[in-house]
Amino acid sequence: MELCKEFKSICSNVNKKRLNENFELDFQVNLPQYLDDIEKIIKCSVKNVVTNYECSDTKITIHGKTLINITYLNCDMCSFSNIFEEEFSKSFDFDDDITVAFAQIQLNTKYSNFRLINQRRIDIHTALNARICLYARETGKCLSNCKNAFVKECSLQRLDNKNCGISSCEFDEIFSVANNNAQIKNIVNSFGVCIIDDKKIIKDKMLIKMKVEISILYSDDDNNIEKCMHSFSVSKIIDIDDSLEDDKVFVTADISGLYVKTKANTDNILNDIEIVGNIAINYQVYSISEESLITDSYIPYFLTKADTEKSVFKNMPVYYYDDRTDEINFECDKNIIEIIDLKTEIENTVVEESQMTLFVKLSFLYYDDASQICFFEKTEKVTFTLCDEKFDGEGVANILFSDYVIKGTNKLTLRISYVYNAYLYKTETIDYLTDIEVSAQRDNLNTPQLTLYFADADESVWDIAKKFSTDMSLIIEENNLSSQIIENKMVLLVPGM
Repeated sequence: MELCKEFKSICSNVNKKRLNENFELDFQVNLPQYLDDIEKIIKCSVKNVVTNYECSDTKITIHGKTLINITYLNCDMCSFSNIFEEEFSKSFDFDDDITVAFAQIQLNTKYSNFRLINQRRIDIHTALNARICLYARETGKCLSNCKNAFVKECSLQRLDNKNCGISSCEFDEIFSVANNNAQIKNIVNSFGVCIIDDKKIIKDKMLIKMKVEISILYSDDDNNIEKCMHSFSVSKIIDIDDSLEDDKVFVTADISGLYVKTKANTDNILNDIEIVGNIAINYQVYSISEESLITDSYIPYFLTKADTEKSVFKNMPVYYYDDRTDEINFECDKNIIEIIDLKTEIENTVVEESQMTLFVKLSFLYYDDASQICFFEKTEKVTFTLCDEKFDGEGVANILFSDYVIKGTNKLTLRISYVYNAYLYKTETIDYLTDIEVSAQRDNLNTPQLTLYFADADESVWDIAKKFSTDMSLIIEENNLSSQIIENKMVLLVPGM
């Protein structure tokens, strides 16, 4: 028997491998010659950022930067600061031979500590966790129709991770402190955050607009500590193959490099500050497509042989986009008399079982009740539910603004407003037909016109029709069925063809 068959191409980016790797880094940093010796370290903050990656058949190597930001006192109890940038590379093996199209990487700093070796050198130890999803482009063909056969179709609204990538953006700004007569003696501290203002997808390109906020603590000639703020906008156009206006994009931006130095103004007063740095941009592009796959088939009076393929789909995606405001409580070891500089950032975002969890890091310098400058840094979690059913998902959050209230002597309540994007979906593994062939003619061709069949609850009419080599629509019509699934045990009349 010659079959009249039609085929169509099928392609998608499939998550072929997930890696969850812990690793540690050690650095030795030395003060530049122009800075005084260290008497006491007030702050040593460590931030790790992915800046690039590369893949081979069995290995992925991530490249990144570690920013080490220290504030310290010299022997005269004057405050100084310095930022060190260290590059790192880390490779991870995976067993499968995968042609990686792209990788989605989340890097989280688990903890960091330091040791003062001498008055000029510090040893840094930091522990990290890398969550890596490796995607491969799968292409092939599937059966789309066979006029001689009955076919069972599965309709999908599929979420596709279209692309993931890492880009960078540089900035260079010069500004004056608020008091034009002030003479900057030392830089005491610098905090920098990057806020996503806008993002827009067009064909094969993405435009990202960002606002960078830098706060600087400095001391004047009288050793008074003052604060100045500077905000500016930057934008970046990123080439993304096959991107379309209807696609959704998730973006995070982190400062991956920051250099701060003082400059003399036109009156030869050390009143200007130059900041030079980099922003690491991490993005994921998503699209939704309608897909119809044949998952089963049979030909009346004939035995058939079907070829199948197995694939994993993110089915029934639901997009979430909203803003929220949450409060988080932090507790210090010492009494907080006055906060002199503060930074809030979202280190990581995880979506599991329809719950979104934000890892919010708070860092601030403050005066304790002994009038000493102290540093506090801690990460707390914020979790909220997107829907009542438990689905898989992916998401990202970006802080819009934050403020705080000191409660009691050593407690602080942080209030953050943020916008979040998320997709929830049902992960399904589907066997679909790539081809079908007739193998032989059935032996039992003389079937009766009507057959009694005792159907079980939850049995499929399709399976019954295939078993008796008849048309499913005839069974539904003969028994006045309203569903293709038998709800309760019942006796069916199965018409023959």
